[in-house]
Amino acid sequence: MKNNLFLFLSILSIFLSCSKDDSNDVSNLNPDVFDLVAIADGATNVTLNPTFIWEPAIDPEGFNVTYDLLMGTSINDLQPIVTNINGTTFTTSERLPLSENLFWSIKAKDNLGAETQASSVFNFTTRNLTNGTLGLNGFTLLNEHTTLVFQDKLWILGGEDNGVRNSSDGVNWTVINASPPFGSRKNHSSVVFDNKMWIIGGKTNTTNSKNDVWFSTDGVTWTQATAAAAFSIRQGHSSVVFDNKMWVIGGHLNPSQSIHDVWFSTDGITWLPATNNANIAFKQEHTTVVFNNKMYMVNGNEVRSSTNGATWQLETTETNFGNRSRHQLVVYDNKIWLIGGFATIDRNDVWFSKDGINWTRNVESANFNDRSDHTATAFKDKIWVIGGLKLFASDSERPNNGIWFLD
Repeated sequence: MKNNLFLFLSILSIFLSCSKDDSNDVSNLNPDVFDLVAIADGATNVTLNPTFIWEPAIDPEGFNVTYDLLMGTSINDLQPIVTNINGTTFTTSERLPLSENLFWSIKAKDNLGAETQASSVFNFTTRNLTNGTLGLNGFTLLNEHTTLVFQDKLWILGGEDNGVRNSSDGVNWTVINASPPFGSRKNHSSVVFDNKMWIIGGKTNTTNSKNDVWFSTDGVTWTQATAAAAFSIRQGHSSVVFDNKMWVIGGHLNPSQSIHDVWFSTDGITWLPATNNANIAFKQEHTTVVFNNKMYMVNGNEVRSSTNGATWQLETTETNFGNRSRHQLVVYDNKIWLIGGFATIDRNDVWFSKDGINWTRNVESANFNDRSDHTATAFKDKIWVIGGLKLFASDSERPNNGIWFLD
C-alpha cells in the first residue's frame, strides 16, 4: 500500500508540474492589424527625403511594438531598409533615387518577435531633377574644356579660357595654374586615375591635334607621361577609367576625318590597342561613361556597350533623343543621364536610362540655355553643367559661360 501511495503521489507531482508549465506556455499574439497613412498611395513628385507615417499597431498583451520600413521597386521585392523604429513616423536621411516608382509597407513586431505587416502596400514616384544656376563666375570663354572631380573638388582643365581651376562648392573658383605646360588645350579628354588627374590629346590654339599625355597630383605641377603616345593624334575622343585601365576611344583627326580605334594603358606611357577598327561609325564628339561594369557610349542615335574595348554591342537605336552629338553623359543615382548637345539644333533637355536601352526624358527644357561642347559631372549630390557653346542659325557659335546645377 505504501509503495502504491508513493507511486500515485509521484505521478500526481509530475502531472501538476506539467500543467503548471503549460499554463505559462501561452502563445505570443501578433500586434493588431494596422494601415499606412502617408506617403499616400499613388503619390507623385515626392521629395527625396520623405516622411513615412502609419497607424499604431496595438499589441494585445501590452508588449512594446517597434516597426520595420520595407521598400522595393515592386510589390514582390520589399526589403527592410530601416528596422526597430520607435514611433509611427520616419524621415529618411539617405536620399531616395530620382524619378523612381517605389513600393513601401511597414512591419510591426513586439519584443518577443511576434509580427504583423500593414494591411496595405502603397506605391509612389519620386520627383524629377530640379534646376538651379550659379551665374558666370568670372569666366569669359568656357568651352572645349574638361571637368573632373578630384580631391573633393571640381576641376576645370583647359578650354578657351585655358589654365587649371578648382572649386569646393561650384561657386567660388581658384586659378591653380594659369599657364600649364600642356598649353592652350581644347577638345581633349581627362580622367582621374592612380590618384592623379590626366589630360590626353586634344588640340592647341597654335597647332593641330595632339597625342601627348600629361598628369598631375595637385593641378599645379604637370608631368608629361609621353609626348607621343602609340595612338595617333586626335581630338573629340572620349576617355574613361575601366578595368583598372585608362581608355582612349575614337575621336577625329579633323572635323571631316574620324578615327575608329580604341586604346588602353595602365601607366599613361605604354598604350596598347584594344582594336584598330571598332565596329562603330563614330560621329562628331560621342561620349562614353562606365555603368554597371561596362563602358557605355552614346554616338549619334546609337547606344553601345563594351567590356573589352574591342567589341561594342549595339544596345539600341530607339533612343527618342535623336541623332545626338556634342552632348554629355553622367552616371548619377544609378542611372545614365544625357544632357543637352546637338540634334538638328542645340538642346537643353535631360534624359536618363537605367539600362542603356530605355530612355526617358526627365527635363524637357532646363533653366540653362541650349548648348553643346559643355561638360557635366556629378558632385555633392548634384549634376553640374559647365559652360559650352550655342550654335546660331548663322553657323556662328557663342559661348555659354554659366555654371549650373541640377539636383
